[in-house]
Amino acid sequence: MEKINFSLIENILGPIISGLPTFLGAIGLLILSFIVAKLIRKVIKVFLEKIKLDKIADKIEEIDIVSKSKIKIVPSAIVAGAVYYLILMLFAIAITDMLHLTTVSYYLTSLINYLPKVFTAFAFLVIGILFSDFIRKAVYTASKSLGISSGKVISTFIFYFLFINVFISALTQAGIDTEFIQSNITMIIGGIVMAFALGYGLASKDVMSSMLAGFYNKKFKVGDEVTIDGVRGKIESLTNLDMTLINAEGRVVVPLSKISQSSVFIHNSED
Repeated sequence: MEKINFSLIENILGPIISGLPTFLGAIGLLILSFIVAKLIRKVIKVFLEKIKLDKIADKIEEIDIVSKSKIKIVPSAIVAGAVYYLILMLFAIAITDMLHLTTVSYYLTSLINYLPKVFTAFAFLVIGILFSDFIRKAVYTASKSLGISSGKVISTFIFYFLFINVFISALTQAGIDTEFIQSNITMIIGGIVMAFALGYGLASKDVMSSMLAGFYNKKFKVGDEVTIDGVRGKIESLTNLDMTLINAEGRVVVPLSKISQSSVFIHNSED
């Protein structure tokens, strides 16, 4: 009868048996990591909901670029989820160290060290988007008050110009080399700005002339009787771009740019 080679069995099973406590400990730590991570995620989410952090998302979702993407942003869930996975990664480092998986532990540690840059870049992007939208609204309101019909186009262009720069800056904050992107984007934006400025300048020459005339022609007021290029009437309304005259024949809208190039006769009240 062939004898059993106990030394061979011992050589095979010995390392397994000796490493079994470590392996079971790693499994126990893995289970504990999920329990702790889920508990902390729930606590953080409830806390952030209590302090109404999700209201920030309402302002972000009002922005066109976000609303059109139909992305539902819930800051409390995002922050709680980020903490959840961060805790799992910290436990994973401890588990890989326990199992002597040094390469995996090294890469996980490098990833965690990189996370602050990601969080900074994300916060910079959110603040930048809010600021860009604030400037867009301010430009649109100013254009509307000045009677510029293309105010929405101008404000939208300014928003995307700022957004692109904010996005590139956020990538830089994240440690991504953006030199190639930035140089090409700068050339493209420069060309668009030049074309837009030239086209808009030619198209809005009369409008700008009327606006300038509106600032300098303060000698008129509603109710005055005036004659402009042979047309006589009483000023019914006066804006930054034009004035409306009313006479027996009807109403005449006169651009202020025409007034700056013509002689205007203001009648006395007894005329």
